[in-house]
Amino acid sequence: MKKKLIITFLISLMIFPSTVHAVTLKQYEDDVAKYQSQIDDKKAKLAKNNETLAGIANTIKDLQTKIDNNRKEQESLQNEIDESNKEIEKKIDESKKIIAYYQIENGDNAYLEYAFGAETITDMIYRLSITEQLTDYNDKIMKELKELISKNEARKKDLEAKKTELNSMVEAQKAEQAKIEENSKSISGTIPNVENDLKTAQQKVSYYKSKGCKSEDVIGVTCDIPPKVNPSSGGGASGVIKANGFTSPLPGVRVSNGYGKAYFPYPHKGLDYSTNCGRPIRAVAAGRVYYVGNKLDIYGAHMVLIVHNVNGRLVFSQYAHVSGYAASEGETVAAGQTIAYVGSTGWSTGCHLHLEMSEDYGWNYNSTYSRYTSHIINPYKYIG
Repeated sequence: MKKKLIITFLISLMIFPSTVHAVTLKQYEDDVAKYQSQIDDKKAKLAKNNETLAGIANTIKDLQTKIDNNRKEQESLQNEIDESNKEIEKKIDESKKIIAYYQIENGDNAYLEYAFGAETITDMIYRLSITEQLTDYNDKIMKELKELISKNEARKKDLEAKKTELNSMVEAQKAEQAKIEENSKSISGTIPNVENDLKTAQQKVSYYKSKGCKSEDVIGVTCDIPPKVNPSSGGGASGVIKANGFTSPLPGVRVSNGYGKAYFPYPHKGLDYSTNCGRPIRAVAAGRVYYVGNKLDIYGAHMVLIVHNVNGRLVFSQYAHVSGYAASEGETVAAGQTIAYVGSTGWSTGCHLHLEMSEDYGWNYNSTYSRYTSHIINPYKYIG
């Protein structure tokens, strides 16, 4: 029994190498749920921002109405002040006429002369009363006029302060409005990328389910397993396929730049084969195409990425700078099959093929291209 357990453990190590960062279908299903949640969250934030913006728009509209009313009130007050000034002029004129009417003669002693011009005590009392009334009347008029002027000036200052306050409130609302609009613009700008991630994850889930994968299946290990690289005697296809099942991507073309050689700003990560553009590029071994495009390389080089099954170990081959494709994602290819054509796309100084290889860490198995590039190996380990 113990011997059987040991054998089972050793077999599991062969099938599931300890260095493989395997991905299950459930992880892609979780990605679908995650990206959908992110999209829903972003749309909810946009809806909330739109609601807030609508409220700000109404607030600004109300403030503008108050500003218009303030302006009308200022105009009305100015009319009142103008009318008050006319009333002041009128009352001053009336006061002058009354004084002139009662004044016996011109001079500073007019009131006094008028009072002492009485012939009887009763007449004197009457005249003194009239003089006092005139004085009180003039004092009262001037006091009222001064109070009216002061009151109008105070109202004028209050209205001006209110106008300044309202304008400040409008500017504050507009600043908040601009801030929210910028936030909405930023959120809207990220939605297409998340939608693209969601679409990619959905496509992966759909693809792997079509291959019979279940949620807990390990992609490339327990389901959708790449065709195993089968070693041959070395004589197949005029000696193209080597004994280990691998072959050259460009039979008959010598390597022009080797692996690890100085290559600014980093050591060269693969093998370069210089030849004419358009020459067919062959898969170095049997496998499945897992990437076709130019989004992985920062310089836009078009490439094909193939995953191979070497005794349960995942090995990846990348063909860069190609000018065209002869294989598509998800396609199973045989060793020596044409998968692309030599080109000079991306950062390239001429027609050539750049071949890279990596073990265990591969695109679409862990969704991290950086892991692939950080575990690159010398292609000579397999192709000789």
